[in-house]
Amino acid sequence: MTDADDGAPVETVGRREARSGGGGAPDEPLVRVRGLRKYYYEDDSLLDRLLGREPTSVKAVDGVDLDVRRGETLGVVGESGCGKSTAGETLLRLREATDGTVEFDGEDVMAMSDEELTRFRRRAGIVFQDPFSSLDPRMTVGDIVIEGLAIHDEPADPPADGRSKREWRRDRAAELLERVGLSADQIDRYPHEFSGGQRQRVGIARALALDPEFVVLDEPVSALDVSVQAQILNLLGDLQEEFGLTYLFIAHDLSVVRHICDRVAVMYLGEIVESGPTDAIFESPKHPYTEALLEAVPRASVEEQGRRVDALSGDVPSPRDPPSGCHFRTRCPEVIQPPTIDIPQEQYRGVMDLRDRLEREGFSAESVWETLASEHAGDDEFERDPVAFKETLREEFDLHGLTGATMDTVEDALEILVNGREGEAADRLRDAFTSPCEEEEPILTGETHAVSCHLHADEDYDVDLDPEDVGTAMGGMAGMPDGARNSDEGDGSAAPTGPEDR
Repeated sequence: MTDADDGAPVETVGRREARSGGGGAPDEPLVRVRGLRKYYYEDDSLLDRLLGREPTSVKAVDGVDLDVRRGETLGVVGESGCGKSTAGETLLRLREATDGTVEFDGEDVMAMSDEELTRFRRRAGIVFQDPFSSLDPRMTVGDIVIEGLAIHDEPADPPADGRSKREWRRDRAAELLERVGLSADQIDRYPHEFSGGQRQRVGIARALALDPEFVVLDEPVSALDVSVQAQILNLLGDLQEEFGLTYLFIAHDLSVVRHICDRVAVMYLGEIVESGPTDAIFESPKHPYTEALLEAVPRASVEEQGRRVDALSGDVPSPRDPPSGCHFRTRCPEVIQPPTIDIPQEQYRGVMDLRDRLEREGFSAESVWETLASEHAGDDEFERDPVAFKETLREEFDLHGLTGATMDTVEDALEILVNGREGEAADRLRDAFTSPCEEEEPILTGETHAVSCHLHADEDYDVDLDPEDVGTAMGGMAGMPDGARNSDEGDGSAAPTGPEDR
């Protein structure tokens, strides 16, 4: 079966529906994650401490709540750099968490001793994203699969049939290689002798060697050709049904997620912004970020081939200094306008983009002048024209068509910027255009289908709310007793986290 990965794509449609039928997975979670945080600190050396420098935290994972039920596949999706892979590795304690709890079958993984952690590693495995770098090139694929068995001294007792432990492990490796679609005859080959899809099959065999219950699949098909991806996905589905596995499936390709996952959690900048059943996420997304991700998925329909796809504005903010309030507000096409402003949403987004550029990206008036100068290279009569300066920014940020007081405010800011006072221009825009989305952080609310977005608040936004009352105004649970906030009511896919944890 060495050429299995060279065939045509295999349809995965219907895999999730067939697997989730017949009563579905039990509601009791095998894995329960609450408030998981993983920060990386900079400027935290001994010298920095002696000099009194405050360490800078990079918030890779910032308060993630997840439940993974027995026998299901929970997908975690988001753009590259959103923290999904770090979250997967941290909940397995391949990375040590900064804060939060992870329960596996009722046991606190973060509090486990070395001996308990060793037992946990027998029950939880991982398949890494890159099949090329995740396999030791100096080891045969048989040794790669056997390694975990040897570390855990499997089998515990000598086999009753007279084989040595080493022979038993080799036979186990050969059996697993065949189960994942390779040949037992390939057991003594090295990784470089295999294709990408075949290497990923070796990685899957390694993850299954200790007969785990839970497997983190960290983008298992993203590095593979499209012709191979469906075969690996079908293999993972078959193995799940055969061995009763529970999967945490990490991916950025939503078309893959739809066919293999029972539920989906959407991550942005280290946080879960929406979670729910796969069909609900794809057919009725609530969060603007989820909508943008789905809109970017290629369509097979001929009618939609010419459709316009509007890319999100701006870049993902740095996890070193995430935006206040809703982290997505700096790119959100539906960011909420203050009560005093009523302009087309595209223009409000443009004003916010200009302000964000002034505040966060080192944008300067001089850079605009340099752009104008480059456009008139060779023109000896070029002079710095404030009118051209302002028009350049109106074009870039879609500021045409503003009227009344709104236009006056923007024109004031542009005039200030022409004179090189970037901070003052940002202040002028901030005073007039502050969005409710930047005042308070939204809380993940909902039972079966949860979302963290001010657009789905139960009550109108109130800028004068006390922080302890934010949860009520936003439809959340902040300010409630811990027992009520973390109850098991609903599916528990993403229990809210109070403001004291933010």
